[in-house]
Amino acid sequence: MIGGIVTEAVVLADRVWVDCVETCSTSKCAVYCERNTDSELIRPGDSFWWQSGRCYWTPFDKSRVDVKINKIGFSGVPRP
Repeated sequence: MIGGIVTEAVVLADRVWVDCVETCSTSKCAVYCERNTDSELIRPGDSFWWQSGRCYWTPFDKSRVDVKINKIGFSGVPRP
């Protein structure tokens, strides 16, 4: 499992790039996830983590918890 707090999210034609900083350190890591109505709402300050082929998103206001979104590819992808 990896992830933390969203620092930036970029919506692309077919996917969303999400960059996070770990909550217990200053390490950053990014991943692509499937573009859908949920992933288009990801914003800085939200919680976001991933494991295996899934990502889990929780908005900053905690209105929803661990919303499942399909992960695309591997961790550590550069900004598009």
